[in-house]
Amino acid sequence: MRTAEAALAEAERALGRETESHQGDLEAHLAQVRMLRDDVVIAQDRLDEERAGIKGVPAKLAANELDPHATRSRPRLAARALQMVCRLLAYNAELDLARALNTYLGDDDEYRAITRNLLHLGGTVAFERNRITVTLDRPGAPRIARALGQLLDQLATGPPAHLVGDRRPIVYRLAD
Repeated sequence: MRTAEAALAEAERALGRETESHQGDLEAHLAQVRMLRDDVVIAQDRLDEERAGIKGVPAKLAANELDPHATRSRPRLAARALQMVCRLLAYNAELDLARALNTYLGDDDEYRAITRNLLHLGGTVAFERNRITVTLDRPGAPRIARALGQLLDQLATGPPAHLVGDRRPIVYRLAD
C-alpha cells in the first residue's frame, strides 16, 4: 500500500510539473498531459486495490496473541483524574493572576503572555523565624515592574497567605 501511495504521489507530481511547463507544440503538450492524467488514474486504481486487499487484516494484534501469559492492564483513572484536576487548578490560578496583574498593567492584548513570562521570573525564598519572605527579581521592562510592584503591594494589604500547616505569613517583595 505504501508503494502504491508513493507511485500515486509521483504521478501527481509529474502531472503538476507538466501542466506548469508549457513550451513548444501545444498538441504534444496536451497529449502528454492526457497521458499523465491516465497514469494518475491507474495509480489511484492500484491504491484502491491495495486498500481493499488489506481490509480484513487487523491493524493490531491482541496482547494475548503476542504473549499468551499476558494479563489485562488496569486503567489508572484516578491518577489521570488527579492530573486533570491539577491542570485545571493551575490554569485557573494563572488566569486569576493575569487578571489581577492586568488591573495595574492595563494591557488587554498582552497581559496573559506577560503573566506567563513572569511565571519564569527568578527569585529567592527565605524561611525566617516569624515569616516566609519571597523576593522576586525585578523584570526588565519598567511598566511590568511597576505593575508587579503594585500587585505585590495589594497582596501585602490583604490577609497574609500561609502554607498549609505553617502559621508564618508569606510576604512578597520585589528585589531592588
